[in-house]
Amino acid sequence: MRHETARPARFLHAGARLISVVRQTSLGAMAALAALAACTQPRADPGPSHLDRQFEDSGQNFALSFDGADDYATSATAEFPDGRHEQTLSTWFTVDTLVDRAALLTLRKDLDSGIELGLRQGVLGAWRVYGDRPLVTAKTAITTGAWHHVAYTFDNTTNQLYVDGALVSSSTDLPDKRTPTSCWLGTLDGTRDLFGGRMDEAHVFDLARSADQLAAEFSGSFSPSEPGLVLDLTFDESAGSVVFDHSEQQNDALLGDGVAPRMPTRVLANLPQSGH
Repeated sequence: MRHETARPARFLHAGARLISVVRQTSLGAMAALAALAACTQPRADPGPSHLDRQFEDSGQNFALSFDGADDYATSATAEFPDGRHEQTLSTWFTVDTLVDRAALLTLRKDLDSGIELGLRQGVLGAWRVYGDRPLVTAKTAITTGAWHHVAYTFDNTTNQLYVDGALVSSSTDLPDKRTPTSCWLGTLDGTRDLFGGRMDEAHVFDLARSADQLAAEFSGSFSPSEPGLVLDLTFDESAGSVVFDHSEQQNDALLGDGVAPRMPTRVLANLPQSGH
């Protein structure tokens, strides 16, 4: 038989303290794990109740100057019409040199569908993005060194092209059908049909503007409360890479995707109409 010897009291006290420390450490670790679990539980974040778009008009009439090499801009497309819905695209522009191809406004979904309003050898027109087929084109090339106003309309059956407030051509060819998910200014896609010149007052409507309305727009009469307006870019901000949309849809634009060398620059415009 083996006899156990009595343990000294100091060893018993040390063991009790050790057990107490282990117990406290375990409780602390469990509390830490519980706090971590609470932090990592998925919770619905309501976010801010609203976002304020803070911008201030410079009080001057600016246009965008595109270098024709890599400058462009893009905008959001909320409430943009699909390709065969009534619509109007319009803008002011001027060029010093005529080139083979240059886009002013392009509304497209990938490269499968869309419309490009621009110039080919100085001739204004609108082309289907898919297949690059013309919808409607002017008869003669524009003059360089002067501001021009161009507008394309589609009323569910007829394409019409207006230059400087006057109807110059029409057709009944059907545009591509799909709803655009991107809007490009000064290019087809950021790399092709790059525009070299100045642009001002870019608009998109979800209705076909009448001849009288477009004549008034050309003469300088325009308001951001115009019916059907889904994009209204004036480029009159003092600086920065964002161009604010004055329509109710807030389809703000970004210069050069935020990359400085690709951003068109703001320059003072000298449109002939005092309303611009």
